[in-house]
Amino acid sequence: MIQTYNILSLLLDYPTAELWDSRSEAVPALQAEGILSREALGRVRTFLDYVASFADLRSWQAAYSDLFDTASKTNLYLFDMVYGASRDRGRAMVDLKEEYLRAGLMPAEDELPDYLPMYLQYVANMDSRAEARAAIDDIRGVLMKMDERYSKEQHPYEPLIALLKES
Repeated sequence: MIQTYNILSLLLDYPTAELWDSRSEAVPALQAEGILSREALGRVRTFLDYVASFADLRSWQAAYSDLFDTASKTNLYLFDMVYGASRDRGRAMVDLKEEYLRAGLMPAEDELPDYLPMYLQYVANMDSRAEARAAIDDIRGVLMKMDERYSKEQHPYEPLIALLKES
């Protein structure tokens, strides 16, 4: 497993108690794997500074829900950035889910396949860094659109989107 993408997936997903308790281990683990540049690690630190502003897990969870459950412009769904409400989005979802299954991953039934943290789990399970980079290259255009929107909204998760876009 490529831990970098696993960690980024966890940081972008709904905050859990396990993540809250281990958040200080994220940067050392990312450094140890050596995939991210110094600049990208700085973006992770910027994001973790935002997380540190919360008194407890519940506060972070509430902020996450406020950010992602009510905003349609800055969500974490890849195909929303490409297809919007188009019927083509459904076909793309089916294709992506089939890709996950071919890779031996069972996508969560309670989440759409184009949910960025789920896609990053898929990338984390690739056999090589080259395959992982190719999978990120496949969504780079979407990440660029996401980063543009997140940056415009001064979204606190923008540093994570930016580092993915640049990786």
